[in-house]
Amino acid sequence: METQAKKRHRRTSEERLADLEEKQRQTEMRLREQLAKFEQQKRSLQENPRARREREAQRRSLMDRISRLVPDWEPAQILAAVAEVRDRVGDNSHLLGELDNRGNALMQELKPRRGRRPRSAI
Repeated sequence: METQAKKRHRRTSEERLADLEEKQRQTEMRLREQLAKFEQQKRSLQENPRARREREAQRRSLMDRISRLVPDWEPAQILAAVAEVRDRVGDNSHLLGELDNRGNALMQELKPRRGRRPRSAI
């Protein structure tokens, strides 16, 4: 029984060129990610600690109010709702103004009450 030697597949110059382009694209993507990470670290070091605390307090307040408004929604549902409104409104300044007014009213309405919570809320 004769054994046939398997022929070696030589890659064409087009295949090698495509591989090099893919490798270059991946390297550039990793470099962009690293640069973005460095920029974020730089911003975080330059940021005033007081401003950072205020921003974190605002973020916590917003998350608390969102959870009061829609307590049974998952984070993915909230994100999808925000994206849907963004797509619907676009750059329409009139609708953006209406959203701003409604958002401010909701922020005031959902503001935490001062004092102790009643027993019925526990």
